[in-house]
Amino acid sequence: MLSLSACRAIGAALLIATLLALAVPARALDQSLALSQFHHRAWTAADGVPMETWTMAQTPDGLLWMGGPNGLTRFDGVRFERFSPARPEAFPSGTVAKVLATSNGDLWAAFFPRGLVRIRGEQVWRVPAAEAVATARIRFIAEDADGAVWAGGATELFRFDNGRWERIGASWGVEGRAIDGVVVDGRGTVWLCDNDKLLGLPQGETRFRAVGDCKEATSLQVLRGEAWLVFAGEMRKAPALSRLPIARDTRLSTRRGSSTVVDRDGNLWTVFCPAGLCRRRLPWPLEGDRVPLTGDHERYAAPEGLSGDFGMMILEDAEGSLWVATKTGLDRFRRAPLVATPMPRATSNFALAPDADGGVTVAAFSPVASTVWHLSGSASKAEPLPAPGAQITAAGRDRRGRLWLVGPAGLWRRDGARWEEIPRPSGVGERWISGIVPYGDGVMVAFQRGGVQTWEDGRWQPLALPGETSPLEASVAWADGPGKGVYWFGLKEGQVLRWSGDRVRRFPVTRPGSIGEVLHVYAGRSRPLVAGERGVAILWDGRFVPLAAEVPEALAGVSGIAETATGDLWLNGRKGAVHVRREDLRAYLNDPLQPLKIEVLDTLDGHPGGATAFWPQPSVVEGEDGRLWFAGTTGVAWLDPARLRGTPVAPVVRITGLRAHGVEYAPGAPVTLPKNTEMMELRFSAANLAMPERVRFRYRLDGIDTRWREAGVRRETGYNSLGPGSYRFHVLAINGDGVASDEEAIQDFVIPAAWYQTVVFQLLCVAAAIALIWALHRLRLKQAARRAREKMRTRMAERDRIARELHDTLLQGVQGLILRFEAHSAQLPSEHPVRAAIDADLVMADDVLDESRRRVMSLRGAAQVGTSLPRALEDIASQLARDYDGEFRLEVDGRERPLRPEVRDELRLIFGEALLNAFRHARANRITMTWRFGWWRLRIELRDDGSGMPVDLAATGKHGHMGLASMRERAQTLGATLKIESAPEKGTTVSLTMRASKAYAR
Repeated sequence: MLSLSACRAIGAALLIATLLALAVPARALDQSLALSQFHHRAWTAADGVPMETWTMAQTPDGLLWMGGPNGLTRFDGVRFERFSPARPEAFPSGTVAKVLATSNGDLWAAFFPRGLVRIRGEQVWRVPAAEAVATARIRFIAEDADGAVWAGGATELFRFDNGRWERIGASWGVEGRAIDGVVVDGRGTVWLCDNDKLLGLPQGETRFRAVGDCKEATSLQVLRGEAWLVFAGEMRKAPALSRLPIARDTRLSTRRGSSTVVDRDGNLWTVFCPAGLCRRRLPWPLEGDRVPLTGDHERYAAPEGLSGDFGMMILEDAEGSLWVATKTGLDRFRRAPLVATPMPRATSNFALAPDADGGVTVAAFSPVASTVWHLSGSASKAEPLPAPGAQITAAGRDRRGRLWLVGPAGLWRRDGARWEEIPRPSGVGERWISGIVPYGDGVMVAFQRGGVQTWEDGRWQPLALPGETSPLEASVAWADGPGKGVYWFGLKEGQVLRWSGDRVRRFPVTRPGSIGEVLHVYAGRSRPLVAGERGVAILWDGRFVPLAAEVPEALAGVSGIAETATGDLWLNGRKGAVHVRREDLRAYLNDPLQPLKIEVLDTLDGHPGGATAFWPQPSVVEGEDGRLWFAGTTGVAWLDPARLRGTPVAPVVRITGLRAHGVEYAPGAPVTLPKNTEMMELRFSAANLAMPERVRFRYRLDGIDTRWREAGVRRETGYNSLGPGSYRFHVLAINGDGVASDEEAIQDFVIPAAWYQTVVFQLLCVAAAIALIWALHRLRLKQAARRAREKMRTRMAERDRIARELHDTLLQGVQGLILRFEAHSAQLPSEHPVRAAIDADLVMADDVLDESRRRVMSLRGAAQVGTSLPRALEDIASQLARDYDGEFRLEVDGRERPLRPEVRDELRLIFGEALLNAFRHARANRITMTWRFGWWRLRIELRDDGSGMPVDLAATGKHGHMGLASMRERAQTLGATLKIESAPEKGTTVSLTMRASKAYAR
């Protein structure tokens, strides 16, 4: 007999299970199914399961907590994680006796032999030893409708409310001699057994009422809000102590484990029977105050796949799955959308034919068992039928409902209980059969490489269609209709024929290569479809259009198609069952550029291993009750389209770890990482106990990611090359039903800047770079100036040399010639006519000699560095004024600045040439030179009122003369702008402008 204390800890959790069942539909454990038809998975020590689980609970975030001699472990559906408090906190002992998940997200854990802690997230608070509850041996713990926590042992009872613990004793109506368990019903009444008396405490009161006897009760349960006592032979309902209505209270949405559980579908589960897991179907819903427990248990133990024969604890989670902890592992039972039907072992290649009772007849190849069975949705095993002992590759019914079985060895027809063998067509031999459909009073059979042939009136005849060759190699489908109905044929070359009466119409398949060779044809309720090895096409606008799905490979190898009364499509392919909703199909046909939305149900959803690609066909049939039957490589399963999914539960995502440079950091609070952290790893998870394999994640890191990144089912990510700064990491979970987390999980962390990563250091680096650039610029300028001075020295030295050479050779030679001519002239009489001519020539020679001396002196003008250039040019103008007529005037605007030597020399040559032109060639009367020493510019202007020159001559100079060209070249060398403006009889203006930084010396 079960201990009442071991069985009652689940009471409040079962209350919520039943209340949730009343409030919303969910995936529960259907009473009509056998234990073997639930989707079962087992975890063992190799997967990290702790051994000997004594207690279980599920927190509101979906995590499953397991406690026992191996401490406290949490499970998110993928990974088992040992939970230990962060230092300096420590658990009272290493053995967990009881756990309670409260509605506010806390987890209470009672330890053996004593000790009590509260856990919230990663934080742990230990109940002080001064509290009496901390020294008691806790055997049960529960939460009431007001959020108060009840805990107690064999003779003590405590209540935690408003932050303090209170001992519950005689003033509350509790004797405290043999207390056993606490449960809370849907009206908020607290129930317990005290000295074999059933006590109830209505919500809001402070004294228990004695309402009955609980002697010899094995369990106290809450079913649909009512408290029930479970005895060995019956169940008795406790009287209602409150007039409050039964209501779902979110604070009671907690789940706890027990050795006996009544789930939301009315199944009584226990692990003491005496071994394995046992289930008893209760008459549901419960009626009256007493329910007898009759009938045998249904057992599931190690031979059937349970992780161990010795069961310890049972828990029903928020999604309706049943968890069983054994001494050596953990098991999960859930109702999958596809329900497996029990088939004999060593069977394969299942051919399906619907029956009138809602079930199906299944024919299969089996070397050890009968080849034909009858299956129904509620059957616990396949019912064998008498049948020919031969391999079957197709099954079907004719118009009269007679069953036909076809295989390589022959054809058989069942009329009542009698089987009749039909001879095969002559010349066909043992060929495979790809399909069988009604035809008149007989059938139409598609033989591979034997063509389509009809059996009617006791004979075979190849099908002959107008305009088509016979025999017709094709897949065949049939839709009932007026006359003989409508037949569809899928041809090998990617064409589809429709035959109705005497009319044959051919339909092309758009891009036939996209679906491959047509292997299967489905007539459909609304429109036909064809399937090939690579895809599926549907008739639309007079042609078959291939379906392009979000997951293209899901439509490959389809060998069965069914259209329900709602217009939804179901396809059976290599990836599993594919569901296409009517609205999604319409949206795709209206806009084929958008991929078709589909839902794939694979082995996780109960599909028996994917469809066989070629035979038998079809691999999907619809029963008379609306169920769809799917044949796979490993068995047969059925699906009720009206009960496809329950109400999905949004996953709660959490960040489980942060690692940087080999160091682990506790997630949750903001984390400061070491300086120079460039690479880090983040781990995250979301508890989903029903189908964790379908949970997907997306994440982003503020400052790095501009949009969400898809992680798929991966539960970790990493970042490289992170600089200093503050970061925030976001992660979101999406379950297999497409429901996203209500809230993101967030982790803040900071990477401090190293001294060389600070803003001050970076500004100093910028300043240093600017200073270095400036210094290099100044150095470059000095080098350029030095080279310019060296070049000028070289030029001046060369000019001095030329001046010396001209003076010592040419001028001296000319002077000597003049002297000799003067000597010769003196020897002639004064009245001699030749002497007068010679004297005139000598005067001209003296003028040429004077001009040459002035030119030679101008070559040595750089030597006069210390003099003022405007004054030096004034002196030159004064000398020219003595030889030529003209008045010169000098104007200086601004403070005169010293000029660079090379600039001074070039300007002297430019404006010396300009003065000579003004006096000699222009024969000007007034010549004005203006110097403007500005802060930014130096401007020199020479104006005269002479004869001027043509405009084109002023622009280009006179051919063969170098005066104006030399002036421009010298100005270009200085980087100055030289303008010469003149016109006949309008005078001439020569202006030069250059930057002060290039003209002035320091």
